[in-house]
Amino acid sequence: MAPPDIPASHTAVFDTEKQTWSLFEDHRGETVYDTTTGNPIYISEPGPLPENTTTQSPASPIDKFENGQWVADLNTALIQKHTEINTWRNTQENANYVFQFNNHNWDYGKATQERLSLSVQMAKSNKLPEGFIWTDADNNDVPMTAGELLNLSDAIDQAMFTKGLQIHMR
Repeated sequence: MAPPDIPASHTAVFDTEKQTWSLFEDHRGETVYDTTTGNPIYISEPGPLPENTTTQSPASPIDKFENGQWVADLNTALIQKHTEINTWRNTQENANYVFQFNNHNWDYGKATQERLSLSVQMAKSNKLPEGFIWTDADNNDVPMTAGELLNLSDAIDQAMFTKGLQIHMR
């Protein structure tokens, strides 16, 4: 007995006891998409498609499945864009930069400010040790008086302020 015509996404199975053919859904090798998450699901077993799936792929990660089709979820897009902007800004604000002051390249950023704060406190109290040095961005040890260290600290503060404006005016 010849098998029946087999429509797409089906397979024919012969029952030897009843001597009949039956058609069953078979989507093996297909990829469908979870309508809740948009995640792809590879079908590797015969049978009907899993519930809450579609053969339509979402056009973007922000799509949601509504009324049988993927549509852009503007609220999700807004949240993702805010997250992207905040991540970029935080990365910029926490980065280290280099600027020139008194013929040297100097690091500046939050980490530099933190390292410098105790030395500045000692400079303001006239408690810097004799022969005090500060290391520039090129890893050169530069001798510093209290006044020179305070001037460098002010220059670093100005550079950070300027960079902060550049970041926020982007």
